[in-house]
Amino acid sequence: MDKTDKAYTPKEVNSLLDVSESTARKWCISLEKKGYMFIRNDRNQRLFTEHDLIALKKFQALLKETNMPMDNAADVIISRFGKGTFEDRTLSVPEDSSGERRSLERSEETIKRLMEHIQIQEEYMKRQDEFNQNLLKRLDQQEKYMLSRLEERDRSLTDSLREMQQTQKLIAAAQEEKKGFLYRLFGK
Repeated sequence: MDKTDKAYTPKEVNSLLDVSESTARKWCISLEKKGYMFIRNDRNQRLFTEHDLIALKKFQALLKETNMPMDNAADVIISRFGKGTFEDRTLSVPEDSSGERRSLERSEETIKRLMEHIQIQEEYMKRQDEFNQNLLKRLDQQEKYMLSRLEERDRSLTDSLREMQQTQKLIAAAQEEKKGFLYRLFGK
């Protein structure tokens, strides 16, 4: 955009395209979803360059003449006109640009804070992942310990049952032997 290029307001664009404010807004949103960028003033209102105006006229023609869906028309505009005024150009708006500069500086500060926040979140997630891995190891160790204790208890119970059975067999054999001696002695 040259220093002498005019920045059109939304009202001027609506008038030049002969469309309502809501229609122009829908078109702009459709283009922005595809990556097209419009200049914005310090109140976050869109400002339009000659390049934007030509792109919007072509967008309007695609919608009216070919009855193309808005999403597809936006793709065509992006492929023909690029991503807007910011692409391969230096931005200058003949309005008071100090507000734009402040807005850009605020945006840069916001991006910097967001990046710091993202980094902190990534570190937190890394620590959380390490904690979870350690917790899983501990749970595995605890499960192995519990299983070994249960196996040991089962062996102990099995051994105790065998001993009891052997003891009962010995007692029964001793009673048979005793009974056999008395039977031989008294005949009963």
